[in-house]
Amino acid sequence: MPANVSEDEIDDLLYFARTGDTEEFNTVKEELCKRENITVVELLQAARDEQSGNGVLHMAAANGFEGLLKELCKTLSNPSPQNPAMLAILNAQNKAGNTALHWAALNGHLESVKVLLDQGADPTITNQKGHDPIYEAELNDKKDVVEWVLREGGDELEEGVSGETAEGATNEGADEDVEVGENNNGTNGEASTKLEEKLHQMDIQDTTPNS
Repeated sequence: MPANVSEDEIDDLLYFARTGDTEEFNTVKEELCKRENITVVELLQAARDEQSGNGVLHMAAANGFEGLLKELCKTLSNPSPQNPAMLAILNAQNKAGNTALHWAALNGHLESVKVLLDQGADPTITNQKGHDPIYEAELNDKKDVVEWVLREGGDELEEGVSGETAEGATNEGADEDVEVGENNNGTNGEASTKLEEKLHQMDIQDTTPNS
């Protein structure tokens, strides 16, 4: 990460992305970019939880904050849509192999799925269980996501729904580190300790699905 950006500041970015506080997120983002004389792209490349490998897009996608995803993708689209740096951030995998699209899909956030796919997220990437994002949606009974893919997604996405990438898999979900905010259902998993402390301080219940 940029030399003078602290772990606490990275945790702040991840936390505000996780809770969908766009105003606070933008305030921290702009302050850090100005102070360090770096671009938003460089900041987002660095803004990852060291323990889990989760990035800002993972957090926003897991909680269905498609507005924040659109805003970030618009920024990443400079100088051109789907440029290499943008695609690298969109398709970044955490330590369990999951992308932001995996998390949006398995939590049933259809609008976030649409945003990510429209912006160039790769639906064929598989996690460490061999599951692609759409298969995760099927495993977790997110029918809206699966049905939209079957109707609008085309042949490439339909292959994921067929389960061919995870033959014989059980409904175990994507991993054990999806960090979901207060408005989503799920069971507790492992999240960043500092993020947990921030949630506790603000009386926000962490409902991280074990998936």
